[in-house]
Amino acid sequence: MDRTLRRRRFLQGAAALIVGGWAVQGVTGCVRSTVKYVSAEGSDSNPGTQAAPWETLVKVRSAMDSGELQRGSQVLFRRGDTFYGYLHEPTLQGLSGALVLGAYGSGDRPVISGYKISKASWIRHTAGVWKLDITAGSGAYTGNTMGASTNVGFLKVSDTIRGWKRFSLSELENPWDFYSDETYVYVKRNGNPGANVHISVQQDGLRPAPDSHITGLRIEGHGGHGINVGSSQRVSIRDNHVTAIGGSALSGTTRYGNGIECWIGAAEVDIRENTIRETYDVAFTMQGEASGSSVSWEDIRFRNNRVENCNQSFEMWSKGTPSPVNGHIRCSFTDNICVDAGYSWAATIRPDRNGKGTHLLTYSMELPCDVEITRNQFLGARDHYTRNGDDGLVPPGLDMHHNIIKLAAGKKIAYLHPETIEQAARWTARTGKEKGSVAQRLPATATKE
Repeated sequence: MDRTLRRRRFLQGAAALIVGGWAVQGVTGCVRSTVKYVSAEGSDSNPGTQAAPWETLVKVRSAMDSGELQRGSQVLFRRGDTFYGYLHEPTLQGLSGALVLGAYGSGDRPVISGYKISKASWIRHTAGVWKLDITAGSGAYTGNTMGASTNVGFLKVSDTIRGWKRFSLSELENPWDFYSDETYVYVKRNGNPGANVHISVQQDGLRPAPDSHITGLRIEGHGGHGINVGSSQRVSIRDNHVTAIGGSALSGTTRYGNGIECWIGAAEVDIRENTIRETYDVAFTMQGEASGSSVSWEDIRFRNNRVENCNQSFEMWSKGTPSPVNGHIRCSFTDNICVDAGYSWAATIRPDRNGKGTHLLTYSMELPCDVEITRNQFLGARDHYTRNGDDGLVPPGLDMHHNIIKLAAGKKIAYLHPETIEQAARWTARTGKEKGSVAQRLPATATKE
């Protein structure tokens, strides 16, 4: 019996008790003593009833801080409305149940939007360069007026994402190139950019606390991550749409932004039936360096999701000293549909494009890995199906089997490996990976080449 199977079986009993207890006391069985409603036509001075709802994310957060909202409460956002800003949950008060963020009414999903939307307040900086004050409270924009960051991820103009972020004014060359400093965003344009330029800035749309359930929302226009689980535990993220994410600078000239991220220390996280589109980096990721009590990812499950046009579909990396109780433990990526990896809004502007347009991405896998990838459909990729580190070796414990893999003619199965999609059986025989999987060439009419 190999080490991965021993780890899986040794800890299975305890995990079943934990997950079972969460199901009883958490999302499905909690007693929700408080239900608050939020509408774009409400007022934060209202009591938060459906007849007299609250208005802003700021009010929701303050109610969490005060304990008015806690475990067992529900916060329902009105469908068809847009709520600007972000919602980072504090440690929740209460002894049982999950805090639910959801929707009420009819129509489109309620939107948690990070966009700062320009007024016609641009100032000519130099010939062909315009600037807008995007500091909090400047009055030069509407939308996410609570956002303190001026670290711009991308611009959206007439539903087109403009992602050419430059790191000095002197680099502005082409129309809609942009640069941002501590006060302004600068845009290369012959004429005034005008009103209604949507500006994403560095922030995560949602950060759930432990014992949270997020369902039925649309998260868009954030320059950091869409949903950052962090090291939270007992979290359910179900039936949400996350789109147009990332692009802000992480450090220096390195940019980032994932759809849903689980940092080391996360446990009992159920991510299912979501749709993730157009991220700077990856749709789903488990990553981090072991430190203190945060040494593992336990029972993280990604299932029945749909991924479209992200640079990668699923990513993992881990750092630290390996031991039997750290790393990825009983994690899985199953029954997902992933389409057109490497064709996101950032695909052609990334500095690290070599082999990164891939469905699966692993690197720096220093901790033990117990992850199953099965029954997924991986359809189309700019580069290949999987990229595993700089050596091309699939990490031990990454169990890939019974998937459907379809790539354009001549596309490589794996980074640094010679086999094309037409030679997938040869790759499986040589590596032992993807046993029972179906690998096929995409019809020419179904490719983006």
